[in-house]
Amino acid sequence: MSKLIEDQSRSAPTQRFPTLEARVREADSDKPATAAWTATQTMFSKNHSTASLLVLCLVMVIAGTYVGVRVNQSWIAVDDGTLAQSAVRVLQGQLPHSDFDEIYTGGLSFIHAAAFRLFGVNLLSLRICVFLFFLAWVPAVYSIALRFTPPLTAGMITLLAIAWSFPNYEAAMPSWYNLFFATFGAAALLHYLEVRSRRWLFIAGLCGGISILIKVIGFYYIAGVLLFLAFLEQSDSHSENEQPGTDKSCWGYRLFSAGALLAFLGTLTYMLYRRLAAGEFYHFLLPSLLLVGMILLGERKAGAGTGARFAALLRLVTPFICGAVVPIVIFLVPYARAGSVGSFFSGVTSSAIARAIGLAEGRPAPPQYIVIVLPLVALLAAGMYWKEFQGRVVGAAVALLAVVVVVRAAASSAVYSGVWFSVAMLTPVAVAAGVASIVALGSRDGAKLQRERLALLVALAATCTLVQYPFPVPIYLCYALPLTLLALVAIVTTVRKQRGTYVLASLVGLYLGFGVVNLNPHHIAEYSRPFGRMDVLRVPRGGLQVEDAPFLDALTVFLQQRAPNGLMYAGNFCPQLYFLSGLKNVTRNDNGAAPEEVLKALQSTDVKVVVLFESPYFPAAQTSPEVRAEVMRRFPQSQMAGIYHVYWRE
Repeated sequence: MSKLIEDQSRSAPTQRFPTLEARVREADSDKPATAAWTATQTMFSKNHSTASLLVLCLVMVIAGTYVGVRVNQSWIAVDDGTLAQSAVRVLQGQLPHSDFDEIYTGGLSFIHAAAFRLFGVNLLSLRICVFLFFLAWVPAVYSIALRFTPPLTAGMITLLAIAWSFPNYEAAMPSWYNLFFATFGAAALLHYLEVRSRRWLFIAGLCGGISILIKVIGFYYIAGVLLFLAFLEQSDSHSENEQPGTDKSCWGYRLFSAGALLAFLGTLTYMLYRRLAAGEFYHFLLPSLLLVGMILLGERKAGAGTGARFAALLRLVTPFICGAVVPIVIFLVPYARAGSVGSFFSGVTSSAIARAIGLAEGRPAPPQYIVIVLPLVALLAAGMYWKEFQGRVVGAAVALLAVVVVVRAAASSAVYSGVWFSVAMLTPVAVAAGVASIVALGSRDGAKLQRERLALLVALAATCTLVQYPFPVPIYLCYALPLTLLALVAIVTTVRKQRGTYVLASLVGLYLGFGVVNLNPHHIAEYSRPFGRMDVLRVPRGGLQVEDAPFLDALTVFLQQRAPNGLMYAGNFCPQLYFLSGLKNVTRNDNGAAPEEVLKALQSTDVKVVVLFESPYFPAAQTSPEVRAEVMRRFPQSQMAGIYHVYWRE
């Protein structure tokens, strides 16, 4: 053994250690620092697990702090009041649509009732609840962006998605939960594409079922996923090479596929046709039309037979649909025990129709505004394809332009509107670009996963943008915009020929800066009047910083004093008065019952106080002449309290 060691030591080259002088010179130089910096850059420029986790932690801290300090600020009284009053009724043991009229599906009221149990019965508890869901949503956005970009870029994309979404209206609105669960579902489906385990399809279905229980527009997510699964089956069919002699006839499946896709377009057109103009066609119908057209054209290359294709589609759709059905069935158990399943479905249907009719007040931006998107498209294209657009000088020029735009937007409505409409008109453009990219990638070898990822995000952007219909006010764009942003990121990173680092980073900085500096502080959900000074609501069920808080505190006490038996009727969209005062509604509907029901309730001598809202935003919320006349006859004493007319009797 000693001889072997001796022979190895002789054959091994002599290792020369640096002298003390050489080590001192190396320490004085910048080589170690340069090497460390290069290693750090490499780590954060690739999907290194440590770098990814560090960036996620930083994003979570920034998002949690930025949104957390604002989460108790501002409100739209009817929104917070509706959500809170419905949750209180559930907390008292009532079932939505069975024991009282609920304007949404009802699942959110159970979530908020649980929040009341955990955090107390006050408006702030609802904000805490939605804030926790928001914190869970941030990693989902980051994980999707991370599949297409390095950690630092994914972090910036996540912050951009945040700036254009939840901080613009921190109320616990159901549409935020729809966005959150659509993103959770997208993350699950992306993971399915990587591992091909059907439990991820089931999880994606669970997200859809819960989303529907929160608000029926969760069906838009379901529609987007089903379109994606149809594309995925087609993509798998393209990649399969059948053995010679097998039956390749798939006309039966093609007829079924075409019929189902055209039925989807027909249903969508029927939903839109009463208000279908150029703007509605561009924003709401065109994206789905492009997607369906792409799938139909893709049938030309499908190779498997009808039986094989139906079997493949069922393997994809069955776990997803089962996942969607499970939470709905569980939710219906108490209704089945109470014998009111029929009341639930009729209530959901009627409330959805009534809400769609009542909200049909605005129009989306007309198609000609697409010219405002062209500068953004040109800069994106130049960064993606033009070699001369890759230098730092060009990037610095675009960054300087971004700074000027953000600063000028604060003082110029034209600049502000230009940036806003470049985003508001973006989804159909992104879907068209996505469809073109998917078709172009079809001729590339090894691009199957890229095409499928693109198809998923483009499909969800196309269908979930329908949340804006029929009430396309600015905040409704924010309910779906992050999905469009993620689709755009996937498109850019998948088909670009140049890195475009500096230009693309400057564009992200432009829209992130605009969101933080110009968008979030303006409270764009305050559609009825300018935003004013805020104070904390001091009543026990308050907790938010709102406008006219001292007035509302005083009004709450006044109503409680005038209703010693705890009963009140507050008509035409002022449910916040029920919640803040703790007084019980004498009708089933906290937002304003039908005149016949109100007149019947007013016959009771137990009702001592009535409030009529004299400044409703929606025309349908005006008090009917019959109800007003009956109130004035039965309640001789009255007093104007701001925008509320209070009537009472001894």
